[in-house]
Amino acid sequence: MSEEPPIKNEWLSKARSAFDQSTTFMDNNYRKQWEDNIRHFRSKHHTDSKYLKDSYKYRSKVFRPKTRSAIRSNEAAASVAFFANQDVVNIEPQNPNDEFQQASADVLRELVSYRLDKTIPWFQTCIGGFQDAEVTGVVASYQAWDYEETADGRIIKDEPTIEIIPIENIRLSPSAKWTDPVNTSPYLIRLIPMYVIDVKLKMEQEDPKTGKSKWKKLDEGELRAASPSRFDSTQLTREGDREDKYTGSSTTELSDYDIVWVHQNFMRIDGNQDVVFYTLGTQYMLTEPVPIEELFFHGERPIVIGCGVIETHRLYPSGVAQLGENIQKEINEVANQRLDNIKLVLNKRFLIRRGGQVDIKSLVRNVAGSGTLVSDVNADVKTLDFQDVTGSSYAEQDRLNVDYDDVVGTFSASTVQSNRKLNETVGGMSMLQGASNSLVEYIIRTFSETWVEPVIRQLMKLEQKYETDMTVLTLAAEKAQVFQRYGVDEITDELLNQELTTTVNVGMGATDPMTKITNFMLGVRTISEITQNSPPGLFDIREVAKEVFGRIGYKDGARFFTEQMEGQEQDPEKMQMAETMQQMQMAIEEMQAQLQEKQSEQDLKVGLEQMKEEGQDRRMGAKLETDIVMKEMDLLNPVSGET
Repeated sequence: MSEEPPIKNEWLSKARSAFDQSTTFMDNNYRKQWEDNIRHFRSKHHTDSKYLKDSYKYRSKVFRPKTRSAIRSNEAAASVAFFANQDVVNIEPQNPNDEFQQASADVLRELVSYRLDKTIPWFQTCIGGFQDAEVTGVVASYQAWDYEETADGRIIKDEPTIEIIPIENIRLSPSAKWTDPVNTSPYLIRLIPMYVIDVKLKMEQEDPKTGKSKWKKLDEGELRAASPSRFDSTQLTREGDREDKYTGSSTTELSDYDIVWVHQNFMRIDGNQDVVFYTLGTQYMLTEPVPIEELFFHGERPIVIGCGVIETHRLYPSGVAQLGENIQKEINEVANQRLDNIKLVLNKRFLIRRGGQVDIKSLVRNVAGSGTLVSDVNADVKTLDFQDVTGSSYAEQDRLNVDYDDVVGTFSASTVQSNRKLNETVGGMSMLQGASNSLVEYIIRTFSETWVEPVIRQLMKLEQKYETDMTVLTLAAEKAQVFQRYGVDEITDELLNQELTTTVNVGMGATDPMTKITNFMLGVRTISEITQNSPPGLFDIREVAKEVFGRIGYKDGARFFTEQMEGQEQDPEKMQMAETMQQMQMAIEEMQAQLQEKQSEQDLKVGLEQMKEEGQDRRMGAKLETDIVMKEMDLLNPVSGET
């Protein structure tokens, strides 16, 4: 490694001291563990494994990919939890009664959703971050607004960006608090690999505020001094021990497409005041320190570090790969010993008399139907017999699989096979899967709370400040229907820059679609029963919804309900109008009932009159028929009354 140039700048001295301190701490305490985790994720033995030694050159040394399988399973569960529906991000006003804030929340929700769907590769970013949290234990990302324009003023890029940072490219103070390492560390260094041509372009561009170049101009020798002088072992492990992609060329001439390392330094001074400056490695200053608000208007460090497993008082917690590390080693040990045993049973070893004239190559080939030349068939060669592997090896394998699944929270076929009594019933299967899902959901919830929500919150702040694309703004406003619902004339900075809260709609039960539907319907039915059976104004529906949906895994159920469901938060004039309309409706229904009753009475009278008339007609007809019969009888018997 080349000698460091003498330090003439106080800020450069601070940056180098912070970098050396944090790098030494990371190398001594975490780097090897990260590399072993990455190797297990790539289904390779850890660096100290006996299977990598010459003594095991011809032994069985397979790696059973339990680590990769568990992490892939958790990634699939995370994809279901975060991408099962489009409405994952929820942005709400701090004052729900303020229609202006509500309009701002609706527009920002659509803006963030648009950027996550169209601009930022959010699926790869989110699942990639989740994978980092599973493998190394932590995930780091950088959020900023990417703006580029040509010399003639043509805009090339004007959009937000979220970049996943390899953990070895972040430096923190070892004494930072475990709950918030980014903001409690007195310094934060982000290592940026950049092409030489891009660095030179920054040195040529002018800063519109000062009229000077954005970065200090350095010569070829100074740029060369900042090129990597050693390999990054963690990066090499991630690449599969291939050539380091960030290594500079071996020639003395520096190419425009070689990589140099630029450090973005965040230093805390005067208590809570942060300054930001760039250096070329730890050798040269590129910019002078400026307050963080000049580069990032929100005054926050634009880096978020999250995790998947909470470990108190540890700056870098463990990941799933580390939790199952020891069991993974034992699984490999049992599998390789069993394979060695099977190979010895099928291809036996031989004792060969030293100095005997024996065709050793023929013995080693062990070809069926072949012959081996020996001098004395009884004394020159002796076969070593080995007993076949017993069922205990497979039983031990099953138990280790179950132990691994218990630790990392996966539900696999081996879990079912090893729990013979439970897997014979549907209820038993549900119990096994339910316990596994709880662990996976815990990991997803932790990841969401520590990384996803802070990232989305910073993205929302970037949209509030830097979004100027009128096409995107108009599209978001039309989709949110703010012009029709709130009477907003145009999208202004005042409308966007409101105080809002951001949440991510991922909770317990998010990994099983049927469970999600069941829980959702349970919550809806419960709220519906409360609103229908309780007098108006007795319950605060918003708080009741939070409690009910919180019990079934959601963070907040307010987004599921319209304004009419929140009776206590309606406008009093609207409530009075609704009550008047209800009374008028009741009066109309009463009048309709009276009219129907009168109509029924009138119809009854008419019916009775008709019945009376019909009865009289029938009586008169019967009398006439009787008279006619009597007359006919008199004609037939003229003297019926004489003797």
